Amino acid sequence: MKHAKKRICYVLLGLLVVLIAIRLYLPYAAASYINTTLSQSKEYNGRVGDVDLMLWRGAYSLEHVLLYKANGQVDRPLFKADYVEFTLSWSQLFKGAAVGVVIVNSPEINFVDGNTEEKSQSGKNENWLYIANQLFPLRIDKLTINNGKIAFHNPDTSPAIDIALHDIQLEVNNLVNSDNLSDSRVATAKAQGQTAEQGTISLNAKLNPSTQNPTFDVDIQADNVGLVNFKNLLDTYAPFDLEAGTLTLAAEVASNEGRVKGYIKPILQNVEVFSWKGDIERDGDGFIEGSIEAISAFITELFENQSEDQIATRIPIEGDLSNPDTQTWEAFVAILKNAFVKAFKGDVEKSVELDRLELDKLKASEGSTR
Repeated sequence: MKHAKKRICYVLLGLLVVLIAIRLYLPYAAASYINTTLSQSKEYNGRVGDVDLMLWRGAYSLEHVLLYKANGQVDRPLFKADYVEFTLSWSQLFKGAAVGVVIVNSPEINFVDGNTEEKSQSGKNENWLYIANQLFPLRIDKLTINNGKIAFHNPDTSPAIDIALHDIQLEVNNLVNSDNLSDSRVATAKAQGQTAEQGTISLNAKLNPSTQNPTFDVDIQADNVGLVNFKNLLDTYAPFDLEAGTLTLAAEVASNEGRVKGYIKPILQNVEVFSWKGDIERDGDGFIEGSIEAISAFITELFENQSEDQIATRIPIEGDLSNPDTQTWEAFVAILKNAFVKAFKGDVEKSVELDRLELDKLKASEGSTR
């Protein structure tokens, strides 16, 4: 009898040792698998610093995630994140759905436009969705991003271009889009961030992925964006440079089964395109370059609302989503209206909404049947 009890104790002890060994080994095995998975792309390699398994929560986390160009000619990663957590949603599991929640802390995406393809990176032509599904095979119902950053860099300009949208907070809900899991089949997204050293941008969106054609409603608001912070970018990619000024932008775009309607309303305030000291003396622009910028400054002054010290227009967008029709003539008339009649106010109008598009569609169908 005593020998039997000892054997049971030894077996239980052995099982405990095995379970502890497995638990200690699993993070290393998981890290090896994840590093291999992250390096499956054509041009990029990846690695993770640490993996932590939280089996009692149905979760695991990654620390110090990196994706970088394999040729070593780009000095910053395409993607990095301090912390990524994948969690099984127990509340949804009780409703019969195996879906997950993803939290990403301090992610950073870097786009680089070098003078050669080898020195550039954009992440295009890669099957990132396939790689993501290997890391987390469950459908994602909620995504949260804390303190994110999206940067653009061109190392070959003088001075180098280095701008970013930072302090990004993003929350996306109801991505699974199921009647059984939510009162609504519409996914929602809210985001906000800081632009360069001055200005904010926010986004509110609704999306119904269950429809055959794109159905969504997006509002975008940008406030007090300092254009001088983008001077190097505009010097390189635009035919003029801005010496001063801020941008306020409001946009609403909605699509009902692919039929899109909306507007973009940019407002430039206190804009200075040409500066003799900045363009001729400091930048060393020649006669032709200086003349072009002086003409641009004159046109800017001509169309500027003198009482508000701003340039504004409202660009309507309407048509099929595959080829949205931006009506240039109406935009030009709106510029004239702002210059000589009144200034627009830079707020989202709430004049374009998905419900209104559905009502317009219903009225159109009723009219065609008469």
